Amino acid sequence: MSGWLQWSAARPWLAIGAAAVVVAVVFGRDRLAEWRHRRLAVKARLVTVAAPPEVTAESAAVLWTTMTGVLTPSVWRRIVYGTPHVAWEYTWTGRALAIGIWVPGTIPPGAVEAAVRAAWPAATVAVAEATAPIPDSVADAVGGAHWPLQHDGLPWRTDHDVDPLRPLFAAGAEVGNREQACVQILARPAPAGRVRAARRRATQANFPGGRPDVAARFLSTGARLLAEGITALVQALLPGPSPRRSPSGAAARVSLDTVAAAAAKTVVDKAIRVPHFEIAIRFAVAATRQPRDANIDPVRAKRLHERLVGLAHTFGAASAVYTGPNRLRRMKMPAPVATLAGRRLRHGFMATVPELAVLAGLPLDLAVPGLDRARAKAVPAPVAVPSGGRGVKVLGRAQLGGHTVGVNVVDTRQHMHVIGKTGSGKSTLLLNLILADIKARRGVVLIDPRGDLVNDILDRLPATYADRIVLIDPAQQRPACFNPLDDVDDPQLAVDNLVGIFSKIFQGQWGPRMDDTMRVACLTLMRHAKPVLGMIPPLLQSKQFRVMFTEGLEDPDGLGGYWTWYDSINETFRGQVIAPVLARLRAFLLRDFVKSVIGRPQSSFDMADILDGKALLCRLPKGILGEETTRILGSLIVARTWQAAVARAAIPEDQRKDATLFVDECQNFLTLPGSVADMLAEARGFRLGLVLAHQDLAQLPKETAAAVSANARTKIVFNVDPSDARELSRHTKPEIDEHDLSHLDAYTATARLLVANRELPAFTFTTNPPAPIVGEATAIRQQAAGAGIGGQNGQDDPPMMRVAKEATRKRLSKDRE
Repeated sequence: MSGWLQWSAARPWLAIGAAAVVVAVVFGRDRLAEWRHRRLAVKARLVTVAAPPEVTAESAAVLWTTMTGVLTPSVWRRIVYGTPHVAWEYTWTGRALAIGIWVPGTIPPGAVEAAVRAAWPAATVAVAEATAPIPDSVADAVGGAHWPLQHDGLPWRTDHDVDPLRPLFAAGAEVGNREQACVQILARPAPAGRVRAARRRATQANFPGGRPDVAARFLSTGARLLAEGITALVQALLPGPSPRRSPSGAAARVSLDTVAAAAAKTVVDKAIRVPHFEIAIRFAVAATRQPRDANIDPVRAKRLHERLVGLAHTFGAASAVYTGPNRLRRMKMPAPVATLAGRRLRHGFMATVPELAVLAGLPLDLAVPGLDRARAKAVPAPVAVPSGGRGVKVLGRAQLGGHTVGVNVVDTRQHMHVIGKTGSGKSTLLLNLILADIKARRGVVLIDPRGDLVNDILDRLPATYADRIVLIDPAQQRPACFNPLDDVDDPQLAVDNLVGIFSKIFQGQWGPRMDDTMRVACLTLMRHAKPVLGMIPPLLQSKQFRVMFTEGLEDPDGLGGYWTWYDSINETFRGQVIAPVLARLRAFLLRDFVKSVIGRPQSSFDMADILDGKALLCRLPKGILGEETTRILGSLIVARTWQAAVARAAIPEDQRKDATLFVDECQNFLTLPGSVADMLAEARGFRLGLVLAHQDLAQLPKETAAAVSANARTKIVFNVDPSDARELSRHTKPEIDEHDLSHLDAYTATARLLVANRELPAFTFTTNPPAPIVGEATAIRQQAAGAGIGGQNGQDDPPMMRVAKEATRKRLSKDRE
């Protein structure tokens, strides 16, 4: 040895070189670690996880088992870049609790999100750019870290009868409005060397035939000697004969060996439980800096610091719930806010997946202070759902996957039911569907009782589509007009629809005599050319005018018989017969806009042309027209659309073009005299699809609700109230239940689509945002006004209408006399 020392002393440069190598290795290792972490921090993101209403204890273990595959790199990447880590964070801002995962930028987008959804399918995730869990502009902060009290080969407790996170969330409930807190668990797959070391420790455990662990052997020997000494002292002090030597020492040794064996078994169990993680646990509490804190007095600063120390102690004490063979002890941590913001994992301790799962997971308790749970789970779209192309109406984007989802035009012939609360996104969906149909040159009829939807459509259409737009709008200078009584092909159907509409809208006051009077008056007028509804009052009130229409009626069992009876009754009784009919008609016909739309003998458009590729946009705002007027006018347009669809029976089926009738607030306009179920069933054959939208099921009569449920086979459900959710979930279970339907976010919907005559499982999607505003609505309105007929104030009345008005004036003059 002395020779080696002399040799080394003669060569001092060797010692200097060795020291330089050590310094270089240490410095280089630190620089490499810093470079690796900077690489992780670039484009890092924060995945916020909203817990579902129900969470199972096994779900967190599923997440972390999956994360081993996400985080484990290839061999050469691990050598060069190291193993990436994630940070599970519980963050309190005031009493509001958020749970998130910090994900380094080197992890492919979507990988961690998919792992979260695999563990908790009903959870929702939101991805944002990573920011510091606690801003650095704080008045004061206190923090710490947790580390195992004994070597990390000993496990801590993982079997709990209640949620092990309950003490942590109870501590978080104490965070004040101007305070913030964060508990951070950093984790990465454990290095192979540490796993091998843990297994070597396990093989050296104190089992028969194995080499005892040094620490365990020392503890066992010391405890045995202490027990024997205490026993000898007690025997010496007690009176009486000295007892014979008892086997108590041997018994104690057996007892201690049993304890050591049990402890060694836990070490073995932890060593063989794979996979393993290397983790670090940190926490911090901070007080938000206020403007007045610039000149804070020492007494108040001390109180604030003591408050934070106590709060940090509460967070630190929450780890006691994990006490088992091992436990976590609290350690001081300087610069807690900066340390948590850095999210750097240099060294950690070993943990198995079950141990990590009880530390970093979603709460099992239903009620957690400050936690905003997931509103509805995201469900993937079936593979068979169309994703775009010709012949597909796009609905939006799948909530899982983000790909386009749609419904085949062919399948929309079996109708679509859209339901959801106000502001849930129905109008956005309708807007996108209507714009797509117009641009695809499919026929469109829209009944809009609010008025905004038509305006939104016109704002987003180029003026090149103006020649195919027909507009009925009280804001239009010369709106399109149509005559409910000009159906010469099937006058009986036209009158049935018209009388049926009035009877359903005024069903509380409508009786058989009113029905008979209205029906006879309409049929009588339709025997002559160019009748209009405005002729009904003079027909009933003026005999001179009535003779022009009743002359030649000789059928005693039909129209002639009615008018013979009508002319035979006295004027007082006649007034009682016609007064209810005239009162309803007058309320409707007194509005200038109504007269301009239905008061012309000739319609300005052909509904058959509309269904073959044009668009009829009916803006009927209830706030301007009144509810009854809107219902009547909208129902008349629905009736005319249905009459045009029925007339397609004369056209070969393969030559009928697809068209869609969009009815917003459909409960106001499904007033045709026949069954809604029959209408929906028959419309498919005429290639007329209906899109029926409304807010809740209570708006529909029982029979109508049943017909829509059975015959509108594509269901689009936005956020609905719980009672409707319970009923509608019959169409969406088992994938989506009533809780999901009543907790959908705005512009998020559940779809149960019909594809190739097969009802697919339900899924969730988000509507696409509206198209950009083009700004050519004025040009479209001007061209639509040029296609109108007549004015709004009675200009250019037809001759027969002028005769009717003259008869009415004479009648009024006679009444005044």
